[in-house]
Amino acid sequence: MALTSCTWVKDERDECLNGFWLRLHYTYNILDVEAAQKYVKDADVYVYDADGQYVKRIHATLSDLIENGYRVKVEGLTEGDYQFVVWSGMGNSQYSVTADTQTMDDFRLSLVGAGTRFSGALPDLYYGYKSTVHYDDSYALYDVELMKNTNQLSCLVVSVSDQQELEANDYSMKVVAANSTMDARNRIVSGTETIYESFDQGVAVIDDPEYGELHGLKFNIMTLRLMSNSDSRLVLEKKSTDQTLFNISFTEYIGMIGSFYTAIGRPLTAQEYLDRQDFYTIVFFLSDDLDQLIKLQVNSWRLRSNYHLKL
Repeated sequence: MALTSCTWVKDERDECLNGFWLRLHYTYNILDVEAAQKYVKDADVYVYDADGQYVKRIHATLSDLIENGYRVKVEGLTEGDYQFVVWSGMGNSQYSVTADTQTMDDFRLSLVGAGTRFSGALPDLYYGYKSTVHYDDSYALYDVELMKNTNQLSCLVVSVSDQQELEANDYSMKVVAANSTMDARNRIVSGTETIYESFDQGVAVIDDPEYGELHGLKFNIMTLRLMSNSDSRLVLEKKSTDQTLFNISFTEYIGMIGSFYTAIGRPLTAQEYLDRQDFYTIVFFLSDDLDQLIKLQVNSWRLRSNYHLKL
């Protein structure tokens, strides 16, 4: 949306806005509510011309955003058509940027150490894009919708009989995904898998309506953008025996929820659900010998197969 005149009344201390502005929103979340003021702490705006040639970069701090009502002023351009790519959180030391002063096609944002191992808590990362619009010296205000690119998985592993004693230090869980590098259109361009290890783990107790009180393990893992068409995998390993207990493509199961999720008034595609949701509690209910998945719970959704899945 663009506004081209000053149409609201401000108090006597403020002058009517002028110039060219981008207004940042973060409503593309699972609650479908505006949350930019709560979560977005800065902004880096990359300006490209209509052909994707780099023009300039504009940085806005948190105080800049608050002062201007989460608007970023763009100035100093010659009249013409431009595209705008917005990142929030990219300045954190966990992320690196390459070719950021070249063409839009050349731009890459990566997790530091992409293609290796990562075991920390990822800083929030947001992306937005405004397609080609005309810039001149008249007043204009354009809205840019942000998408969150970071996700946290809180994974619980329990045995349905509660007879299998699980020692937290004897197990490890990781996400294996080729998603650590993105381009200027927020597409995943990683060809190499990154291993995201748990940054926190321990014992857990859950009260399940079907099986009662169950004891197990809890792993907290963070990863970057999840894609419905990618083979992102959750792997549980037993250290003492060097045994892989399961290696499962979890985005397939998470994505199923989108077609049932209607809290915003309509079903979601698998990819939209993955992009809107940023926190997942995943409970794996395993057989006594830990080699079959009896039931899978994702947030409040329970997924069960007519046949137990051999892990």
